[in-house]
Amino acid sequence: TNLFANSEQGAWYDPSDLTTLFQNSDGTTAVAVGDPVGYLGDKSGNENHAIQATSAKRPTLRQAGSLYYLEFEGAQGLRTSGNVDFTGTDTMTVCAGVRKEVDSSENITELSSNAGTAGNVGTFRLAVNSGSQYRYSSRGDSALRNTNASGYDVPSTNVVTGFSDISADIATIRVDGVEKTTQTLDQGAGNYGSYELNVGSRNDGAGLQFEGFIYSMIIRNVVSNTADLASTETYVAAKTGVSL
Repeated sequence: TNLFANSEQGAWYDPSDLTTLFQNSDGTTAVAVGDPVGYLGDKSGNENHAIQATSAKRPTLRQAGSLYYLEFEGAQGLRTSGNVDFTGTDTMTVCAGVRKEVDSSENITELSSNAGTAGNVGTFRLAVNSGSQYRYSSRGDSALRNTNASGYDVPSTNVVTGFSDISADIATIRVDGVEKTTQTLDQGAGNYGSYELNVGSRNDGAGLQFEGFIYSMIIRNVVSNTADLASTETYVAAKTGVSL
């Protein structure tokens, strides 16, 4: 909760906290392991809850030992019911504990309906990419810049972090607490935008559907300092069953 103590915009999704999960998109009907999840509550205090109104597009709550996760099978996706307003900043940190099961372009999370579209300025995307890669992308008011981490054959369970600074032309990806690649090409100018935030797909399950598990996710409108980055990745690793 300290990560959001200064009114930072973002979201904190924790499938192990069953009090934040519901079967229906209106936040009704509690879930048990094996149930569909139509409402994933945001614990950051920003009320950026991710929902899915269509029953067939809801991920499933699973448990393996002490670990809880949402299983996405390639046809599911969640999305905030309204826009997440990141217009006050040009910096971002995204950290997710995931298991990927398919080696193709699939979204873990994305701000906007399509970060690759030129008109969708001020966007970011954390994703699986073909070629045994993870990808983090950031766009200012011009070019989308992709940064990749290679060598993660499926199935692979990892803590994946992307952070970026539009004005500084920085986009960095880390895996399991280790920095892999930094992209320094021009992203343009401006801040991030006000768009719906997608989890596990693009545009409310319309494309790039994730095939795998999401154990934890934290999104925050700053480039986390060294201490915050370490504590975030350690926390997410514990939720994911990964040793850093």
